[in-house]
Amino acid sequence: MTDQEFKRLSRAQLIDIIYQFQLQIDKLNEEKQELERELADKRLRLRNAGNIADAALEINDCFRSAQNAAEQYLNEIKAIREETEAQRQRILAEAQAEAEAILGGAKKKHGDYDSAIEAILKEYGQSHSDNG
Repeated sequence: MTDQEFKRLSRAQLIDIIYQFQLQIDKLNEEKQELERELADKRLRLRNAGNIADAALEINDCFRSAQNAAEQYLNEIKAIREETEAQRQRILAEAQAEAEAILGGAKKKHGDYDSAIEAILKEYGQSHSDNG
């Protein structure tokens, strides 16, 4: 999704994106728990292994699976964190731009009011100098 597309999203849509990321995190946590159960099962089989060579092969397979799962989990978390940070930065920039626009409008109105007051005072001064 491009920056322009993100800028067009409402806050509700951005919250929905964050919610979807949370669902992915939950799914990855479930997968992690399943892998941990599998690891526990493999450890049980390892205890029952008849010889050291079989046990070594079982351990290598367990570690490889666990390492792959951990790397995948960390990569997903990193990607989610980066995307969330990018969204946060975009939202912050939009809010700052909106605040600056509001301030600019307020300053312009303030200037308009000052000009109107000056005109009234000038007119008031002229009408009193004509009468005096």
